[in-house]
Amino acid sequence: MTGRATHVSRAWGFTLAGRFARRGPSSRQRAVTLTEVMVAASVGLIVSVALVGFLDLMAKMSKSVLSQLKFTHYARQTIERTARVIRYAKRIEVRDGGTRLLCTDERNRTSAILYRDDDGNSRTLSNNRLYFVANVDGDPTNETMIGRFISPIRGKPIFRYLDRTSAVEINFRVGDPTNDPGASFQRETGPGPQGVDVTTAFGPRNSYLD
Repeated sequence: MTGRATHVSRAWGFTLAGRFARRGPSSRQRAVTLTEVMVAASVGLIVSVALVGFLDLMAKMSKSVLSQLKFTHYARQTIERTARVIRYAKRIEVRDGGTRLLCTDERNRTSAILYRDDDGNSRTLSNNRLYFVANVDGDPTNETMIGRFISPIRGKPIFRYLDRTSAVEINFRVGDPTNDPGASFQRETGPGPQGVDVTTAFGPRNSYLD
């Protein structure tokens, strides 16, 4: 009886030990699990870095698009304001190497549109502007800004006018298509070819009155 019990207990002990041995992971299994964790962490890190880079790129692209839209808006405003003055003029004269346009209307009041580079450096576009003077003879200091971020196009005057049989040619640039690091809007969008080249012409409607 005792021998049989001993035999049974040994069998049960062997069975339990075998079960415990099968349930517990081996050292090799533990090493594989650690490797998998490291690989998963590496993949997660790579994906996170890629995602951050993608979001940063999308943010810059969004700012660049908004900047381009802003410069297009400025260019349209400048063209509309300049065209309004030219169309109601009966006499037109270009001075100062094509940077000043004088327009005299049917009431013989002369207005001016002029380009000014406030710091004498055409590369710093933030202070290069077009101004409108409503009455040159009456109040020449009363100026209104009608264009910002303006620069001449190389080889072309801003204003060119031959005679009353022709139109007034207008050439200027709005924005920074030359990737100018000195322009203030670069702090908003970073470097990039952001800008609009304007080349157009308008004819005076009332030139026959003179």
